[in-house]
Amino acid sequence: MLPRRLLFAATILSVFVGVLGVLIFIRQRVDRCAYVPLLAGELLPNATLADSGDTPGMPVGWARGAGGVQLRGPAVDGQGFDLDGNGRALQLIGIANYAQTPPVPVVPGQRYCFSGFALSDSPLDSTTRVRVVFRWADAAGAALLANESPWQPVRLWTPATRDWSPIRGSFTSPPNAAALAVRIEPTSDDRIYLDAMHVRAGGADLMADFPERTLPPLFPQVLPWPGGHKAAVAFTFDWETAMGGLVHSRSVNDPNVNQDYLQRALRMREGITNTLAIFQPSHVRATYFATGYNFLLGNRERRSFLNNPTFSAWATTANGWTSERWTTTPWFADDPYGTVQSDPAWYFGDLVSRLLDAGHEIQSHTFSHFFGGYVGAATWQADLTTWNEVAAERGVPPAHAIAFPWSSSSGLSDSDWDTLEQAGIVAVTRLSDQAQYNLFPLDSAGLVADSRCRWVPGREGRILACPDFYLKPERADLALSQIKRAIAQGGMIDIWAHTEEVTSPEQIAAWQRVVRRAAENPAVWVAPFSQIAAWQRAVSQVQITALPDGHYQVSNPSPADLVGLSLQLPPGTSRVRIAADDLSLQADTVTIDLGAGQSIEMSIEN
Repeated sequence: MLPRRLLFAATILSVFVGVLGVLIFIRQRVDRCAYVPLLAGELLPNATLADSGDTPGMPVGWARGAGGVQLRGPAVDGQGFDLDGNGRALQLIGIANYAQTPPVPVVPGQRYCFSGFALSDSPLDSTTRVRVVFRWADAAGAALLANESPWQPVRLWTPATRDWSPIRGSFTSPPNAAALAVRIEPTSDDRIYLDAMHVRAGGADLMADFPERTLPPLFPQVLPWPGGHKAAVAFTFDWETAMGGLVHSRSVNDPNVNQDYLQRALRMREGITNTLAIFQPSHVRATYFATGYNFLLGNRERRSFLNNPTFSAWATTANGWTSERWTTTPWFADDPYGTVQSDPAWYFGDLVSRLLDAGHEIQSHTFSHFFGGYVGAATWQADLTTWNEVAAERGVPPAHAIAFPWSSSSGLSDSDWDTLEQAGIVAVTRLSDQAQYNLFPLDSAGLVADSRCRWVPGREGRILACPDFYLKPERADLALSQIKRAIAQGGMIDIWAHTEEVTSPEQIAAWQRVVRRAAENPAVWVAPFSQIAAWQRAVSQVQITALPDGHYQVSNPSPADLVGLSLQLPPGTSRVRIAADDLSLQADTVTIDLGAGQSIEMSIEN
């Protein structure tokens, strides 16, 4: 038998080891954002998604960016998905949308975590992604900063695979933080369900805090536009033959839908002559977004494109078409199989060289002029490939930019965006103006509120979405106001119309006025759409590194030459040198040329 003292010591040691094990176990659970009743319980108000709030179909205290976020599940509508057994889950639809938790009280310097589960139930059979954004606020409700998690995959539900994907985020609250709201944002318009969501203290094992992305204020800062310009403007046109959009017209948002489509196509031709005359005096280079038949000199050989599809599932009156004809008629059935001479409304191949010779660019309005959110990845791939093949016959390079027909980006799946990216598309415009899909909402004056291009969610560094402004004669003053806003924001705006809308005296006068004012404004860089996008992509990759003794290294890792790269210098800078050359300063800015893959060393003196 052990002596009593040894037995007592052994007991104490055993208790200590047990307590230590419990503490380690608790710590591990806290670090994983797991539930610990006493130490890391539920912090999220209405984690059960109870529905009795002021907004029908929304859980109490929760918020959304637009419609497309609502409660679903057996307890709500008798169908849908539910993970945690309470009969409710939250549906999220829309690339410009989000679901947001009620505010959670927090203290500064404490790590907090969000955990939940998601699945995709896309009718397009697409997986997708979401990210978690921590939005911190002070005691007065003023925003402090936002921390973004990486994009996280969301599984596609199938009868054989019913697993939900975990979604996580964990960050440390900043100084003065008093409240946290967590947003869940998607990369596409796929339908997503969210459930079993929690906010707790801890989560260190989930992810480290991201470093600050902004350079210190005494660093040189890269300015957005070449040569010190304050904004960029692209003048662009949607350019369509009778086959491209006009014969297939929808009634939604088409002011000319009741007009003869052949006469409209001839006006599309006339608009080429007029716009070339408008741009030539100001030496402006524009962008023409063309459909596939624009490249044809005719089709007497009866070529078939994309296997001449019939879009019976969506080309319906319910979706805005003027009749049900295209539910049973192949898309290219009306081709007269003639030539430019016999059927000039149907083929525009004779006009292509005029645009190229004048220095303008031609980009894609899709070959088929279909509704982009309805067709699916396979049709997108076939269309993009066909456009490039037929464009090459007229000496036009592969497309790197798309203007969506009928602003039809709504409904694009993650797979659709993958297809565009793989085909070399790096910039898009004419995006949907429907709230949950609208990346560029308007203000009360009818102007784009934030006239800066932005990365397509989940495509950061790869595909830019850019805002546009529809120019009609009665909107010329508004177009000039939109350019002023772009200057104030350091942004860009795409001023556009159809070429058929530059044919009347009033239309021509409006375009002449806006083009001349933009071209004469020293604050504005006017360039083709894809050139503006390429500049933004390259500038976003520029790196500035501090070296000893007031020296900095400026590097351009992109494949693009940055001629006229402008840098904002620290306040009080009196002299800048690169190698042995003194550079001239203009209002604390300096302009340099930095070739693709090139780095230079710069010294700054106060």
